[in-house]
Amino acid sequence: MSKKPTTLDKVSFVLVVACAACSSDGAGDGGGGTGGSTGSAGAGAGGRVGTGTQTLEGTCPDGFTPGEGVNTGFASDGTEREFHLLLPDDTTTPRPVFVSLTGTVQAELDFAAQSGLDQLPADGWIVVAPMRSCSQEQRNCNGFGSIGTNDGRIWEPWYDAQFEQSDDAGPDARFVEAAVRCVARDWDVDEDLVFVGGISAGGSFSNRLLTFESDFYAGGVPSSGNWYEGRAAPLSPTKMDPSLVVLVWGGPDDQWPPVDPFVDYDPETKQASTYYAAQEDVVTVSCSGTHGHIWPTAMTGWVAQTLLSHPKGTPTSEFELTSPPSGFSCVLGEYTDH
Repeated sequence: MSKKPTTLDKVSFVLVVACAACSSDGAGDGGGGTGGSTGSAGAGAGGRVGTGTQTLEGTCPDGFTPGEGVNTGFASDGTEREFHLLLPDDTTTPRPVFVSLTGTVQAELDFAAQSGLDQLPADGWIVVAPMRSCSQEQRNCNGFGSIGTNDGRIWEPWYDAQFEQSDDAGPDARFVEAAVRCVARDWDVDEDLVFVGGISAGGSFSNRLLTFESDFYAGGVPSSGNWYEGRAAPLSPTKMDPSLVVLVWGGPDDQWPPVDPFVDYDPETKQASTYYAAQEDVVTVSCSGTHGHIWPTAMTGWVAQTLLSHPKGTPTSEFELTSPPSGFSCVLGEYTDH
């Protein structure tokens, strides 16, 4: 893929694709299910890709040059981190970005493939898939933070909450933003179209990024994420910047682990939806299915279209909720079905 040209073509265009409309069945976070099939995962009719009105300011650590594929040796918070980068064929205009966040079990690229997020570049997106510290260091990701990272996080995969709630977003949040900004140094990124989403622990981390860094992200998709009784969000009362949050709950079977579960995502997703819905500048879309604890692949195309329809700074009054794929229901505001 070509890197940022010296003279940029600021022509905007819209990709028109069909959104998949099929039901979803899944086996859990990395449990082998697919969550349903997905159609094209790009912008739907009326979506926006690469208007180029404002490009994100890019910067990288000294001596670091990002490239397509796996990136290693990225300096962040005194450690070296890794991330995967998936690029579209056409990078002549500013691109939207989706940060793909896996959960506890699935490897980073396995999640991107199962969810269909790895198909977004075919429709003009840049996809950044950060690696968990536990995955990068080949440690067990399925445990509490004290078994490995030992930096105050509750759950090992991501710094998605703390035992003692604070106003520090944490090292993972800083790493993810820095990685996106580094990509933006060499490829133009539309600063109004930077989104994040993930499953399970990745959904929990999405909650943290959206609440701590709403000035950076245009929105995102916390799918089956924890709210940790509020500890995913800042300790101090915080007014979020304008953004779009699409929450996903997998129905009564959305529990972890599948056998002898100790986490029920009914109250977790409900509490998150209540928080977001109370934010006057946040469009909250609360979606439900029956797919259990896995990213619902059948929703990916619709989700991508929905996100692109609401660039950062768009008034909440201008948001239009379209019908989700068959087998799913979505409402504006907090959940009403649980």
